[in-house]
Amino acid sequence: MILQELCGLYERLVQDPELHDKIPERGWSLEKVAWALVIGEDGHVLGLQPLGGDKQRNKEMLVPEHAGRSGKFPTPYLLCDKAAYLLGLDEKNGPGNRARSRDFHEDVLSGCSDEGARATLAFFSAENPAAGLSAEDCERLGDGKMIVLCLRRSSDPIFDRPAVRSAWHHHLDIVGKAGGDEVGYCSVTGQKAPLARLFPQVTGVPGAQSSGASLVSFNFEASKSYGKDQTYNASISEDAAFRAGTALKYLLGNSSRRVSLGGTIMTYWTDAPSPAADEVMGWLFGKSLGSRAEDKSTLDAVSTALEEMRRGRVPSSFNPEVGYCILGVSPNAARLSVRYFERGTLGELAKRFGQYLRDMEIVGVSRAVAPWQALMQTASLGKADGLPQTLVAETMRAMLRGAEFPRSLETLVLARMRADHAGRNKWDLGQRAAILKACRNRRLRLRGVHPDEKESIDVSLNKENSNLGYLTGRLFAVLERAQQEAVKGANATIRDRYIGAASTTPARVIQPLLRNCQAHLAAIRKDGGKAWLSTRLERELDEIVGRLMPGNEGFPKTLDSDDQGMFFIGYYQERCALWEKSDKKNAVGAIDSTSNDGSSNLAEEE
Repeated sequence: MILQELCGLYERLVQDPELHDKIPERGWSLEKVAWALVIGEDGHVLGLQPLGGDKQRNKEMLVPEHAGRSGKFPTPYLLCDKAAYLLGLDEKNGPGNRARSRDFHEDVLSGCSDEGARATLAFFSAENPAAGLSAEDCERLGDGKMIVLCLRRSSDPIFDRPAVRSAWHHHLDIVGKAGGDEVGYCSVTGQKAPLARLFPQVTGVPGAQSSGASLVSFNFEASKSYGKDQTYNASISEDAAFRAGTALKYLLGNSSRRVSLGGTIMTYWTDAPSPAADEVMGWLFGKSLGSRAEDKSTLDAVSTALEEMRRGRVPSSFNPEVGYCILGVSPNAARLSVRYFERGTLGELAKRFGQYLRDMEIVGVSRAVAPWQALMQTASLGKADGLPQTLVAETMRAMLRGAEFPRSLETLVLARMRADHAGRNKWDLGQRAAILKACRNRRLRLRGVHPDEKESIDVSLNKENSNLGYLTGRLFAVLERAQQEAVKGANATIRDRYIGAASTTPARVIQPLLRNCQAHLAAIRKDGGKAWLSTRLERELDEIVGRLMPGNEGFPKTLDSDDQGMFFIGYYQERCALWEKSDKKNAVGAIDSTSNDGSSNLAEEE
């Protein structure tokens, strides 16, 4: 399925006139080239020039195919290769590599009468090809970057000359007619054709080998089937391998189509051009809308699409019948491991993403929390490098399929709350509460459980919720607010010191905090301008404690993981309610008028 979709993408890419210099035809590949080795008609080296300017940045060029090489005697490339193959600048393997490169070029260009072909053959006949280069130039070429042979000037690559291109295509035709080592039915097209021995390697993937990584690869005895090894075991034709490999190279080499998160590289594409869908999926995976949108109209269109999905509608800018693909891979030395692959329509994506947005909606968080933002809340110090790859894959799969979020997502969010108390950034607390709310509500809904008012979690504070964890979290928020108002400029609040213990073993810490709270309330009452706040906090305490301790049972000794999640949701929502803007006259009455639709006007969280 993955290879079939990539082959289809290749056919669409080659028909795009804007990509004529980016998508190679069969026998060519887009490679990063650093140097131009300029030779004269007699084959002597005239000089070396960087193609990317003084900073020696690589330049992308369509060159004769670099199909990947391995083994004891690697295959040379035509007219664009490393210094070890063109100049023999390798003490150990240089002479052998250059000899194989010379034989290969003679095989391809011996019948070509073009002066560039003749200059190339003369270049390979020279005993000391590096004679025209300085010691400094030879040292620069030792970095292993690609070099292209040019005639007389760097703007005239020899492989671009019509007669040379014709000779290369003629060589490919002869090789194709001769067939490879294996001929069989292609598992992608169903047609009988020469089978690929190696799948094209993708270079430039962070974490993979510099020589490239392959999506399809077999290199151990247990993978052999009916005596077939390497890529023969997958039965992929050379043509299908080229098309799929080229499309994958384009995707992973395009920064607007590639996002790296926790060691997993995600890429996406659609069956037909859909700019708004591309922008939405980019935001979903971690791209900033502000930096990606080309102009204000595009930004507005994307924002409108997100709002339409949140309301349960397919965005007007989407064609719901257009298909999309999302692929997640992670580098593993010379291979790419597939973490997940999803195929569907934009209509299905809008439906499931809309449900995700509604699940994540919570008071005080004005913007939708993208899946990548939710995942980052589980990372230590907010660094993506610490994200478990399994968590990334399972969370994205749950969002795309409308399934339950993995339990590990909740567990890690709770762990981060106990570790840093959501004090690193002002938005951490709201996003983490949104994640816990989404995980719980989605799990109950998919299991057919419909909680009543006493157990439901809404967008904003639910005063009818009687869950012990939720009530304990609400109580902790009131205690914190009282301390903040009574002790101005405190170095640490009870949140910094006790929220971890309060969320797991509340009976140990709540009672002493309640005693301190009475002193804080007294201090607030003495401030004539804050007497209204003292009254409000006392009423909140009476309501919460009365429901939390209806008898003499005392505070709960422990809270399980589900109730710990409820604790932080209750704490956050009560905190938002207490910081609502209201004038002094209406302050007391405002306690009972908190909106359940998240529309209340909140002051920015401190």
